[in-house]
Amino acid sequence: MQDETTAADVAELADRLHRALIALIPRSRRRHSSRVAIGDVTLAQLSILLTLHDQGPIRMAKLAALERVSAPTITVSIRRLETLGLVKRSPDPADLRSVLVDITPKGLALHRESLANRQASAVTLLSQLSQADLDSLTKALAPLERLAGHADSRTSPTAVRSALSALATST
Repeated sequence: MQDETTAADVAELADRLHRALIALIPRSRRRHSSRVAIGDVTLAQLSILLTLHDQGPIRMAKLAALERVSAPTITVSIRRLETLGLVKRSPDPADLRSVLVDITPKGLALHRESLANRQASAVTLLSQLSQADLDSLTKALAPLERLAGHADSRTSPTAVRSALSALATST
């Protein structure tokens, strides 16, 4: 008899996954000694920096759409990031009534530091798991990446083991 997944099963899985991820997020946030500490920037603002890094200079309306927030929300976030020196605004040469937003070198440095810290935290957490657990997580990544729209970024179990081995030998 084939195992059928019910709506209740999916709801329970969603709840468990949500709870696990919410519990892990605080462990990956660290405060560092850079002028603008990573702790001074919200996850939403880090997401904006990532989008600006990936997209290049873009209009505020497009940035709001990509971040799935309202125009007033993106304006407040950009004001805060601009005050911190992490983004800059400039006139849009195609339409001088519009403004382009771009990441600054300081914003790029903070983004890179944040990414490196999150990856190091994840490696530290994952290195506590058994090989069987790592294999299970690796298999679970493919459907999660498809849901996230990143199907091409799959990581092989060998790559995970190599990364963990490299961390173990460097510490």
